Amino acid sequence: MTGSSRNVAVITGGTRGIGAALARALAARDTDLVLFGRNRDSEVESLLAELGNQTSVEFVAGDAGDPATAPILVDAAMQRFGRIDYLVPAAGGGVPGTALTVTPQAWEDAFRVHVHAPFHLFRAAHEALAVRGGSVLLVSSVAGLRGVPGAVAYATVKGALLQLGRTLARDHAGENIRVNIICPGIIETRFHAAMTPEARKNNLENRIPLHRFGTAENVATASIELLTNPFITGETLVVDGGMSMRVV
Repeated sequence: MTGSSRNVAVITGGTRGIGAALARALAARDTDLVLFGRNRDSEVESLLAELGNQTSVEFVAGDAGDPATAPILVDAAMQRFGRIDYLVPAAGGGVPGTALTVTPQAWEDAFRVHVHAPFHLFRAAHEALAVRGGSVLLVSSVAGLRGVPGAVAYATVKGALLQLGRTLARDHAGENIRVNIICPGIIETRFHAAMTPEARKNNLENRIPLHRFGTAENVATASIELLTNPFITGETLVVDGGMSMRVV
C-alpha cells in the first residue's frame, strides 16, 4: 500500500460511456482512479493511456455481477492507493423484454449486475469510505422513474437503485458517507446505438423538450457535483433534457 494524499475513485463500468466520461472528469480534478471493466481491449488500453497522462490509474477486469468481485476491487484500491473517497458502481446494460418475454435468467442477471453488485461493493468499501467520509453515486435511469414499454427488468432494477441510494444515505449519514443517485435520459453512447431512425426522430421531435440527446460529459459534470458537494445526500438528479418532466 502506497498511501495517497489525493482523492481516489473506484468506478465499475468505468471504461465505456458515462463511466469513462466520469473517469476523465475526475482525473482532471486530480483524482486517482481504479477502473473496473469486463476486459482489457484496445479501447480500454487507449483510455488508460489517456488517463495515465493526468493521474494514476489501476485497472481491474472481471464480472461486476459476481459478489466475489467487490472485495477484490476494494483490495486493489487499498493496496495501490490506501484510500477510497468516491465509489461509483456504474456497470450495467440494457435488458429488453416484457414480463412475458424476458427470460428468467435475464431477469436474475439484471438484479445481479444492477442491484446486487452496488450493494456488495458498498459493503466491501464501507470501512474505507467511513475513514474520511466518502461519497457514493448510484447510476439509475429515467427508466427507473417512469413507465417504460418492453423493458420490465431494466426499469425495475433502475427503480430499485433509487430506494437503495436513499436508504444507504439515511443509514450512513452519521458516518459522513454521502449517497446520491443520478438518472440519465437518452445519452449518445453505445447503449442507444441500436436506436432506429424512426425512434431517433420521435425522441428528438416529440419526447425531449430540448430537442437533443445528452452526452456522457453532460452526465459526468452533474455526477461530479453529486460526488463532491459535501451537503448533498439522498438525492436523485435527472439529466434527460426535460423528457421525464413533461405532461404533453
